[in-house]
Amino acid sequence: MSQESLRVVVCGDDSVGKSSIITSLIKETITTVQEVLPPITIASDDYINSFSEYASSKEGSTAKKSKRHHSKKDDALQRFNETGTKLVSKYIPSKTVIIDTTSSEMQNLHKELKRADVIWLVYSDHYTYERISLHWMPMFRSLGVNLPIVLCANKSDLLSKSSLKTQDADEFIPLINEFKEIEACVRCSAKTNTNIVEAFYLCQRTVTHPISPIFDSKEGNLKPAAIAALKRVFFLCDKDQDGHLNFEEFSDLHKKCFGKTATEVEYDNILEKINQKIYPDLSSGIKGISEDGFIMLNKIYALKGRHESIWGILRAFHYTNSLSLNDRFLYPKFDVNPNSSVELSPTGYRFFVDLFLKFDKDNDGGLNEDELNNLFRPTPGIPKLWQESQFPSSIVCNEAGYVTLQGWLAQWNLTTFLDYKSTLEYLGYLGFDEDISVKALRVTKPRKRRQKNGKFYRQNVNDRNIFNCFILGAPKSGKSSLLESFLRGSYSETYSPTIKPRLCIKDIELRGGKQCYLILEELGDHESAILENQSRLDQCDVICYTYDSSDPESFQYLVELREKYAHMLDEIPSVFVALKADLDKQQQRSDVQPENYTRDLYIGSPLHISSAWTTSLHELFIQLVDAAKMPSASTPGLETEPDFADQENLKHLVMAGGAIAVMTLVSVWIWRSSVQSSRI
Repeated sequence: MSQESLRVVVCGDDSVGKSSIITSLIKETITTVQEVLPPITIASDDYINSFSEYASSKEGSTAKKSKRHHSKKDDALQRFNETGTKLVSKYIPSKTVIIDTTSSEMQNLHKELKRADVIWLVYSDHYTYERISLHWMPMFRSLGVNLPIVLCANKSDLLSKSSLKTQDADEFIPLINEFKEIEACVRCSAKTNTNIVEAFYLCQRTVTHPISPIFDSKEGNLKPAAIAALKRVFFLCDKDQDGHLNFEEFSDLHKKCFGKTATEVEYDNILEKINQKIYPDLSSGIKGISEDGFIMLNKIYALKGRHESIWGILRAFHYTNSLSLNDRFLYPKFDVNPNSSVELSPTGYRFFVDLFLKFDKDNDGGLNEDELNNLFRPTPGIPKLWQESQFPSSIVCNEAGYVTLQGWLAQWNLTTFLDYKSTLEYLGYLGFDEDISVKALRVTKPRKRRQKNGKFYRQNVNDRNIFNCFILGAPKSGKSSLLESFLRGSYSETYSPTIKPRLCIKDIELRGGKQCYLILEELGDHESAILENQSRLDQCDVICYTYDSSDPESFQYLVELREKYAHMLDEIPSVFVALKADLDKQQQRSDVQPENYTRDLYIGSPLHISSAWTTSLHELFIQLVDAAKMPSASTPGLETEPDFADQENLKHLVMAGGAIAVMTLVSVWIWRSSVQSSRI
């Protein structure tokens, strides 16, 4: 948000007191000054005290002006505002350079204006006031300069105090309405050092806390983008989703934005004040600050010129000056090895579980369409990946078609596995408030490759909970029915060809009771493109080759497919499956029969399953996960050897058997010797 340095160019007609204003700011008094001062650099530490002085003087002047109409409600608003003022120093650049100019050197003036961050425009009488709209503003626009301008009416000590208020309205309002570049106007006196610090503060604030992105001074309303951002803030702070901020929620918001909690008295006074403006006919029954009330509260700040408070709220929720969320917040640095995968951490699981329970208003265990739309209100909408995966048909839903907690967590696991950056982005949108969103994710160990007898294969994995499986096979082999049975335990007899890739994910229970997530992906007409894409194949943990055991032409498709992409597929663990096993088995018209084919590849024989046989389906899914976790036993062309432990056991058996044989021979020899001795 902040920048390293800030250039303030002071300009205006000759003799309006530009150099005197700068001198009064630095020395707090006027001495004989030269015609044009050299550039003056002020470090941030030097003028933070000036801001404190300004805030204190503002507090005192406000108290005096409102002495007749003083109220506790005004006190509460003022204290809320003061907190915003104190936070301005957080965004002050490390140095500010003040550039004095003269209108007689136009070339140098134009050069400085193009390098400026803010313009401090000074006038002192009626003639120089008229030249603001007739000369200076047209000149700025002709130069293509679109910078915030602080208009300063100098030499206020020459005017009577009684005429100041009327004159301010007569001079400032027409210019503000005509020129959107003018963000603030102030009347000051370099001679008496009146409002000089305030004018300098306003120059700083136009850059650190600009009013133009959030408030339309002509209309007198907050701008639509600001309203949208504040509505999102309100939505995230409304923890119980009852449409109102109660005291606890408001106090948490206040602490997050301004570093301290609000008191109940302040909350009640603010609530009463804003509700009087929104609901003037209601004297009671308002249970908290509504969304409209929250917007009204921020509008009051803008009208009072206290937009530091608005920016304090917006920046606490990571909004930039353009009212978009900060990219560093949405996409934090997260180092992931290309051979690793990303999964939800326990913190991430807890966040998404809490989010589900929070928006399941009817407590029916499912998110209906309205509840989902409400949940995604603070986001750009449902993630693109969800649309591509045809959510919610990609997960387990209840009988009414609502998203269950099981399916909700599965979908976020799918998103994290395939596109973790999208998960990070939506964690930010949805209000993950654990410092940085990367805490919601974890990275698995990098997948390693081994080599045996010139054959590469993947090393076993033991720290992953999500596995991705490609389903390959001829048309009408039963791939779509397999996916349907995986999700819902049933399938349709009607054949519908798969055109676009289709994804589904579900948690399954392995032997021993451990849970993991299995992604099944049917490639459709994109099969060739995906199998030629190495990055997509790297995401695949296991391939399920399917054929219709009742169709004699079905298996040949797999043989030809593997011949075409052998160099791409041979390192990926594979499981062959004969689908539709409940129908009559047919001899395959293929160069080699399935059992012989898999034997030649040193992998298990095809599993014969049917979507109508539930137990066989569960066994298939377990074997797919086992193949992904222990690739060495399911990699095509990799000859398996006895396990090291089995070799040790065999060695022990051989040694024991040898020892017994030796003992037997010795015993027989001793017995014969004793018999012969007895005969003699």
